[in-house]
Amino acid sequence: MVGWTGALVALLYLLAQYILIKTVDRRARTENGPDRPYIYALSLASGGSSWLFYGALGYAADNGFEFIGLFIGIALAFTLGFPFLRKIVRLAKSEGITSIADLIGARYGKSFSVTALVTLIATVGLVPYLALQITAIHYLFDVFRNTFASHGQGEHHGSHWLLWCLLCVIGLFTVRNSEKSVHTTDHDEGLVRVSANDSVFKIIVFVIVGMTAITLFFTEPVEHISQIAIPWPQGRISLENMIALILIGASTTVLLPSHFYLTVVENRSERELRTARWLVPACLFIAGVFVLPVTAIGLQVLPSTAYPDFYFLSLPLLMDHDWLSAVAFAGGLSAASTMLVLPAIVLSIMISNDLVMPVVLKWPRRAAAQDFTRTISKVRRYSILVILLAAYVYQFTIMEHVDFSELSLISAVSMMQMLPPFLGGFVWRQATGRGALWGMTAGITVWLYTMVLPTWLDQSSSLIANGPFGVGGLRPHHLWNLQSSSFVNGLLWSLIANLAFFIVGSLSKSARPLERIQANVFISHKPAATVSIRNLRPKITIRQLKEAISRYIGAERAELAFRTFCEREGVELDRDDPADFKTVHFCEQLLSGIVGSPSARLILSLALGPTGIAQKRAQILLDHATGALVQNRYLLQTALDQMDQGIGVFDEHARLTCWNRQFPFMLDLPENLQRMGVSLRHIASFLTDRGDLVQLEDKDCHPEFDPLAAHWRVRFRDTGQIIDVLSNTMPDGGRVTTFTDITKAVETDRMLRQTNEYLDTRVRERTAELTLANQELAKAQRRAEDANISKTRFLTDAGHDILQPLNAARLYSSALSGHLSETHQKELAVSLDSSLEAVESIFNALLDISRLDAGALQPVISTFSLNTVLQQVVRDFLPASLEKGLELKLVDSSVVVETDRNLLRRLLQNLVSNAVKYCRSGKILVGVRHQGNMLEVQILDTGIGIPQSELNVVFREFSRLSEGMNESDGLGLGLSIVERIAKTLGMQIGVTSNVGKGSVFSVRMPVSQLPTLTHVNGVPSIGDSSVADGLSVLCIDDDKRSLSAMKELLQSWGCTVDALSQGKALRRLCQNRTEPPDLILADYNLGDETGLDLIAYVRDHYDCSIRAALVTAERSSQLRNRAAADDVSVINKPVRPAILRAVLSHSQAGESNERR
Repeated sequence: MVGWTGALVALLYLLAQYILIKTVDRRARTENGPDRPYIYALSLASGGSSWLFYGALGYAADNGFEFIGLFIGIALAFTLGFPFLRKIVRLAKSEGITSIADLIGARYGKSFSVTALVTLIATVGLVPYLALQITAIHYLFDVFRNTFASHGQGEHHGSHWLLWCLLCVIGLFTVRNSEKSVHTTDHDEGLVRVSANDSVFKIIVFVIVGMTAITLFFTEPVEHISQIAIPWPQGRISLENMIALILIGASTTVLLPSHFYLTVVENRSERELRTARWLVPACLFIAGVFVLPVTAIGLQVLPSTAYPDFYFLSLPLLMDHDWLSAVAFAGGLSAASTMLVLPAIVLSIMISNDLVMPVVLKWPRRAAAQDFTRTISKVRRYSILVILLAAYVYQFTIMEHVDFSELSLISAVSMMQMLPPFLGGFVWRQATGRGALWGMTAGITVWLYTMVLPTWLDQSSSLIANGPFGVGGLRPHHLWNLQSSSFVNGLLWSLIANLAFFIVGSLSKSARPLERIQANVFISHKPAATVSIRNLRPKITIRQLKEAISRYIGAERAELAFRTFCEREGVELDRDDPADFKTVHFCEQLLSGIVGSPSARLILSLALGPTGIAQKRAQILLDHATGALVQNRYLLQTALDQMDQGIGVFDEHARLTCWNRQFPFMLDLPENLQRMGVSLRHIASFLTDRGDLVQLEDKDCHPEFDPLAAHWRVRFRDTGQIIDVLSNTMPDGGRVTTFTDITKAVETDRMLRQTNEYLDTRVRERTAELTLANQELAKAQRRAEDANISKTRFLTDAGHDILQPLNAARLYSSALSGHLSETHQKELAVSLDSSLEAVESIFNALLDISRLDAGALQPVISTFSLNTVLQQVVRDFLPASLEKGLELKLVDSSVVVETDRNLLRRLLQNLVSNAVKYCRSGKILVGVRHQGNMLEVQILDTGIGIPQSELNVVFREFSRLSEGMNESDGLGLGLSIVERIAKTLGMQIGVTSNVGKGSVFSVRMPVSQLPTLTHVNGVPSIGDSSVADGLSVLCIDDDKRSLSAMKELLQSWGCTVDALSQGKALRRLCQNRTEPPDLILADYNLGDETGLDLIAYVRDHYDCSIRAALVTAERSSQLRNRAAADDVSVINKPVRPAILRAVLSHSQAGESNERR
């Protein structure tokens, strides 16, 4: 009774399918409703949804998650591979392609051999797949009748008669549907609707079964849940299996004949393809998530003999859900019958069009007179019966060890043999028909050996277990000892053989002219170069063409097709008019949809006349000429496509004749405006209606706008993109129009204008800010200068006030030491003088640093002999060096320098003073080294030395080395002053030292290029002679303590001293005294007068050149220069007794007492 129930469900299902097809076919075939994209997309999910029922469950039970590889491949084909799918669909429409065999054959010069081999591979390869569907129906009845299907039990004979009856009904159903396509080239909407409904029904059934099983079993006790949750053995996932399944899933989306038919032939618009891009992966994902739960539950609760591929039916039967069992049975029947009917129909079309009809048409007499509509119908009918019979015989021979996933993969790998010539045809121009034949033959041979042969033989047979002749490396399932699954083994080696022979075969012979033409069509997707021969007229009339076409599609359909062609092209064709090549090409495409490309080409060749030797030679020449034209067109088109600009070429009537790929992309033109013959005015009108066309001033275009103008512009309102259009006239009256995207240039120009305006504003603002800042800076600078002047004045005044008592103290201490006779008292006086000298040195150093940092010391440049300065410095420190037992030696030099004499002397004095202080014994050498235009004054000593790590520290203020502190007192300001003076004079200071051996300080300066010395403004030399008794000295100082101390000291040395504090007393003295003094010692600042004024008065009064010296705390270079100009020496306060004795010694010698 259960078997009758199943048969009734099957008949009702097939009847419903038949009624649906008839209902859809009664509608207008041109109807394209809003639901059509979804119907199309759902029909494409039929193959993947059938894998859910017969393949995915069984594969998941053995290999776990690997089953999703097929779904991933399908999803990738519709997502990442979408541009390629779109290209295939466009190409098929333009070339009138109706099958995968047509597509591959058309690529290789519309070769009958290639088309026939693809058809044979598809037919042989799909036999295991169709046998799987028959076996599935057989097992379906057994499971439905016996509750469980047991693999290998051999209890299927009871349902053989039901299977035969059902196969007869399915065969009749298939034949009836195949006959419709003989009479029309339109889309088979009924078949698409049936496939879509089947996909929806199968997915819904699988989801319901999965959800029911999960709900029922997971409401059981916790212990039962934990048992069900146990999956199949872990570690079974194989990466190579996953990759192979992904490749198969992606490739069979197009290579499987039934899938190619639904995806390519039944496509009406790109909108449908875009819908399928997301809907097909979504459907497979929704149903695919239930594969693992159903498999896991089935493995736990069903007997081990239960067939995994029928868990979808066994689980409802186990749960005693009659309604769910009936629905699951119908879903399984739908999955099997759909993949039995559709592939059989598509194969029958391929066999009739690409295999049988080209052979029949080889007899010209029969082809010229016979009506082939009945012949085509019979061929397809018998083809379906033979295919179904072959599938039944195959499944009968392998039923005892059938594996559904294995059968699916066997057929899938056979379809993969089309992959190298298929992909190679789209990417490799050198690919030829010979290469395709060699490759597919080699691939299908390896497939038969590695995958089909093992299904016919016992697994324990010698060939399977040990390989032919006992060669283990040739075992079919493990060819070359590859340890992988059987389908990976077959896929890998068959594709390797296929690809190798495909490449070798293609390189062994150059492509025929027609192959080169078709290569250009496939690779660049440009129509064949028919424009250049459009004016040629073949020797055939419109009436003859119609008669030739009518024999294959019927007179009524032929008349309707020609009427549609005339309306589309805007022409009128009389029956006796000669047909042009454009009309012949239309007829070829029309026939390609009925009998295939090779047969269509052969039919029209026969219709055009007898093919004698002359005609054949002419055809060969025409093919070669066309090939050359196509090659040149391809090179030109490739060059144009590489340009960033869009280019459109229009004829003298402003109709589009040639364009590059940027042209429609830049203007965003619809497909109906991307064809030859479209008027430029039509394109401009479309852009105007869309609101994108503007004048050069970016205003809306006027109605009288002329698109043939030399220059116009397009602005896309949505994106803001601006296209500049420039037209140039050709000699034949046509136009070459360039379309340049100037969005960035216009935007850059706009931004530049805005930037300029902004910059002008900012310049004005910044100018005002800068002016204000300059004013504030000038004020600040004036305040700083005033502060600096005040500081300098303060330092001068303070220095003068401080140095006056200090000067007096030095003089008193020197005088005191001369009056003391006891040794102890003299030592105290010497210590006092030494302390005062130290205070003087520190204070002088601080004043010098202050003036140098403030820039108060401006160098007065003069040219002089360097040796005079060196001699003076050495003379100054000779007593101190002799006192320490050191040998101070000067190496004379004749070099002339140009710098400030006084600052250089002070710099060298500090360096020599440093050498004397820190040299315990030995020598100090002062000399000059020449280095081209430069010289170095070097001071070498044998002192304590400086560590290398401290060489950069010695020039810092208050920096002293620990060993140096033991040798001499001080604050560490001498070398700091040296560095500042050198910086002021533009000289370089260098130092090298070796601890315990001594140091070398050097001063680097340029040599003067003057051959003679200019006037030297310097201080007169001061000798180092002893003081002479009886020397008459005139002392002038407004500080009474300094004046008293100076008088006391001079008198202790035996001098006659006249001490005065102001100019009035001096003038009275001069009026009362007739003899001039031997020496004048005057302070500089004397109230309203200066020391120089009083010196000049005394000299003028006595009319003689009296030796004079300024004893002052003023240290400016200006004062020294004035004193030098007046022949007056300068002695800085506090006065050093040694310097004062030297001045007295020179005065005693009478060097400066000449009368004028």
